[in-house]
Amino acid sequence: MMAEVAQSIIPTKHHWEFNAADGLIAAFAMFPNGRQMVTGSSHKTLRLWDLQTGAVPKKMKGHHSAVKAVAVLVSGDSRLIASGDENG
Repeated sequence: MMAEVAQSIIPTKHHWEFNAADGLIAAFAMFPNGRQMVTGSSHKTLRLWDLQTGAVPKKMKGHHSAVKAVAVLVSGDSRLIASGDENG
């Protein structure tokens, strides 16, 4: 008897390896449009990723320790990114 192969629930067009050159990625959040993602790293930064190209159009600094949580908040035309680090 042959085992069945599971199929992906979410179809994907690209395969990207997300590598934050400035530390380990510890948290991520997807934008509702499925075209962008934000990551938080161990080196106190956030990166906004374009999931169509794999590019990083924006890198954000300001945390004093490793970023451990990120969230994307969307309301109408407003898009906000919330983040938290090891020290709260």
